[in-house]
Amino acid sequence: MGKYIGIRLAHALVILAIVVVLVFIIARIIPGDAIMAAMAGSVDLHDPSVVERVRHQYGLDQSIPVQFAVWLGEFLRGDWGTSIGTGQKVLDMFVQRLPVTLELFVGATLWSIAVGIPAGILGALKRNSAADIAVTTGAIIGVSLPPFWEAIVLIYLFAVLLPIFPPSGYVPFFEHPLLNLRAVVLPTFVLGTHAGGLLARYVRSSLLEVLGQDYVRTARAKGFSEAAVIARHALKPGMIPVVTVIGLSWGGLLAGAFFIEVVFAIPGLGRMSVDAIFQKDYPVMQAMLIVVSLNVLLVNLLVDILYGYIDPRVRVRG
Repeated sequence: MGKYIGIRLAHALVILAIVVVLVFIIARIIPGDAIMAAMAGSVDLHDPSVVERVRHQYGLDQSIPVQFAVWLGEFLRGDWGTSIGTGQKVLDMFVQRLPVTLELFVGATLWSIAVGIPAGILGALKRNSAADIAVTTGAIIGVSLPPFWEAIVLIYLFAVLLPIFPPSGYVPFFEHPLLNLRAVVLPTFVLGTHAGGLLARYVRSSLLEVLGQDYVRTARAKGFSEAAVIARHALKPGMIPVVTVIGLSWGGLLAGAFFIEVVFAIPGLGRMSVDAIFQKDYPVMQAMLIVVSLNVLLVNLLVDILYGYIDPRVRVRG
C-alpha cells in the first residue's frame, strides 16, 4: 500500500508543478493592466512617475522569469503577496473568507449525499418501477439545470413569492446560528443539486451491476434478508464509482461557488476570485488558482487511496 500511495503522490507533485507554471502564465496573459485597474479614478493615474512607482512596488516592472522566481519563493514561504486592488495580504483575505466557502462546500456535499445515495439505492432496488423512473428523471434534471438559473428561480420562489429564506447575504454561524442556516440553505442546495443527480445515477447503475453478481445470488440463496444482502454484500463493492463522483464533485464545487456566491452575495472565496479577475489582481488570482488546483489534486489523491482500501485489486494494478 505504501508503494501505491507513493506513486500516486509523485504523480500529484508532477501535475502540481505544471499547474504552478500554467497559473502564473495564465494570470499574465489576461488582457488589461492591473495597476491601471487599481488606480482607476485616481488623479495620480495621469502621472507616469506615480504609475511606475506603484508598478515597481508590486514587482511588475521586472522580467517575467524574475517575477515568477520571486513569487514562487515567497509563496512557498507563506507570503502570498499583497492584493493590488485592496492592499490587504492575500493570505489574510483567504483565511477570512475560507470558513464561508467551506460551509457551502460541506452543506452542498451533505445535500448531495443525503439525496443522491438513497435515491440511487431506491432506483436500483425498484428497477423499472415508477420510483425508478422518478429517480432517473430527477437525476437527469439535477445534472442538466444550470446553477445560476436554478439559483434565480429558487430565490424567486422561496425568497420573493414565499419569503421563507433570505434572497442574499450571509451571517456567520457563531454570530447567529439560525440566521446562518437560513442564509445557506438555498446556495448549498443549488451547489449540491448537480452532484446529487450524478451520485444518484452512479449509485443506481453501480448497485444494479453488483446485484447481478454470483456472490449476491448465493447470499440470497442462503436465506439472507434483502437488507442484509444489500448492506453486507452489495454496498461496499459498489462504492468505488460513488467515491469517484463524491471526489470529483468536491473538486468542482469551488468552481460552482464562483457563480453561487455572486448570485447570493456571499463573501466567500468565489466572490473574491471573481472580483480579482475583473480587477486583474495578480496576487489574488494566482493564489486562488493554486488553491483550486491543489484542492482538486488532493481530492483525487484521496480518492485513489480510498480505491486501494476498498478494492485491493486496484493496489495491485496500480
